[in-house]
Amino acid sequence: MAVPEPKGKHHVATTLNYWDDPGDGSRPTPIFLGKASVVNKRPHHPCAFVVTDITGDEEKYSLDTHGFQYCRHESAEKSFTDDEAIRSVYYEECEQLLKDVTGASRIHIFNHKVRRGPTQWHHLGLHGNNIANRGPVTRTHVDQSYAGAELRLRWEFPEEAAELLQRRYQIINIWRPIETILKDPIAVADASSVPDSDLVAADMIEGDFKGESWVVRHRADHRWHFKYRMTPADVLLIKCFDSDATLARRALHSAFEDSAYRHEACRQSIETVEWQGRQVPVWPMRTIDFGLLLSQDPAEVDKVTKACLEDGYFHLDLDGIDGRRMLEDREEVLKLMSRFFEAPLEAKNEYGLIDSHLGYEPVGNRTGAFGAGTKDGYEMLKVSRDEIQRGSPRVPSPIKNSGDLRILEHAIGSCNTITKVILSALSTGMGLDGPARFENSHRNDRPSTTTLSMMHYLPAEVTGQHKLGHQKHTDISSLTLLFSDQWGLQIRPPGECGAREMGFVAPKPGCAFVHVGDSLRFASGMKFQSCIHRVVPFNPAEHRYSIAYFLRAEDDTMFTDSEGRYVTAKDWHDQKFKAFTDPPVWQAMAPRSMILGGMKEDGADDPEPILCHVVLLRDTASIFSPAMHLP
Repeated sequence: MAVPEPKGKHHVATTLNYWDDPGDGSRPTPIFLGKASVVNKRPHHPCAFVVTDITGDEEKYSLDTHGFQYCRHESAEKSFTDDEAIRSVYYEECEQLLKDVTGASRIHIFNHKVRRGPTQWHHLGLHGNNIANRGPVTRTHVDQSYAGAELRLRWEFPEEAAELLQRRYQIINIWRPIETILKDPIAVADASSVPDSDLVAADMIEGDFKGESWVVRHRADHRWHFKYRMTPADVLLIKCFDSDATLARRALHSAFEDSAYRHEACRQSIETVEWQGRQVPVWPMRTIDFGLLLSQDPAEVDKVTKACLEDGYFHLDLDGIDGRRMLEDREEVLKLMSRFFEAPLEAKNEYGLIDSHLGYEPVGNRTGAFGAGTKDGYEMLKVSRDEIQRGSPRVPSPIKNSGDLRILEHAIGSCNTITKVILSALSTGMGLDGPARFENSHRNDRPSTTTLSMMHYLPAEVTGQHKLGHQKHTDISSLTLLFSDQWGLQIRPPGECGAREMGFVAPKPGCAFVHVGDSLRFASGMKFQSCIHRVVPFNPAEHRYSIAYFLRAEDDTMFTDSEGRYVTAKDWHDQKFKAFTDPPVWQAMAPRSMILGGMKEDGADDPEPILCHVVLLRDTASIFSPAMHLP
């Protein structure tokens, strides 16, 4: 989703973490960087600063005068999940960028780091793999000391080092967001405000390489700056070392907390997961507290509204007194599903598919996860909210008993309450009043296709290799409340630049996954995002179960769809359901708003930060770019 240009300055009063000098002259505790983990036990203490937003004044700051410089630069690389693509495509782009900015003739990039983890990533898996969750560094530092720069040069160029040390060389970090930065942005300090006496050499051990960086003693005169809402087209060059002592030689830097975005999702909370022999993103998302939403807490209302405007999905935390009943209902429904799906096909299909939102669908009725030539790999039982209230609901005999009907009734009632609370919060968040509020087109006493769907995905050895998962689509519903403790759900985050691929949703204990469907997107005037998603066989050998409650608008609700047609909610439901079950060749001829609700697959991704370190070797030969970091 496009991020609007900031208006005015966004200076931030915050704290920055400085080295806690014991005062006894001892060296700081070393940092150890292993293949899977980082151990950093250096003591730091927070110090209050105002970090100045330089948006609009970027050209006033340069590498040679301040030690840092902001540039505009578009990269062909977007997701930064393929290490080989980073090395082959992004490295070359960075080399050219540095040549253009510095005039250097030689660039050497010696490493890169992609940071997608939470703020407190150092505390994750200290005995295992915390590098997989590497996040922002919230401690003031410079990556190389003056001696450390020479150590790095000698390590990278053992045969040429003596000659290169006679020339000018620099180490520069290239830091680029992968997504627009709101939470934990990066700050840089004006080099002229930091005397060398504030810098303390500290060891950094990485395998066989022993390097040296700077930690920093606090001084109130340090001048800190940042650019608010950096996007993937905003690159920050941070000088770590310059052999020319007449110019700015190094710039302190650190991530910091902006309290205005304290509750935003982490830059990216989980990196990737292996699936079908490759690394696939696991997309981060906001978590909404149902108890706070039920109380119409203003901050939580704003948070859920932003989630629907920017992402179209979120986790809903139900693990509190107000939501725990639904979690209990879910467990009872799962037991019911296990009994039902083990019944003979004739018993399950007693009524067949009565209507598109009611009845039983066997495996293979729709297109599968991988498009034309495949069929879906699940069977499904749908019980609508209207039907469960009938005197004798049309439910197949294996579960048509008073106990099971009560379980279904409780689950549908709980789901209806939860989704109506969300809908009410969204009306408030969008400033809607009276008849315009979303819940006024979702009244309980009016007919709708709202339904509870129970899905059983069968192992591939049962269905065969051509009946797998569930095709890529957006939901017909206004809101979908989804429960599954098993991997397999994939989403494509919304936007306009096509940077993001289908990635997994990590199951989160005590939470439901909620996403916006077509009807609510249309009702919002296309302001909300509708979630493109599919289900794939993460573990082809397992039985996978999921429960989805589709809250849909009243049948006669009118809205303008993404093709510009004025239609009823029932018409949209029926037309899209037909498109779901049509052969792929017919689906391709349907309006594009049908399967994907008008959402663009070549859409833009919300950006996140990337950091690059570069050492420049100048004079006749060279610019030496040692490290490229992508935070």
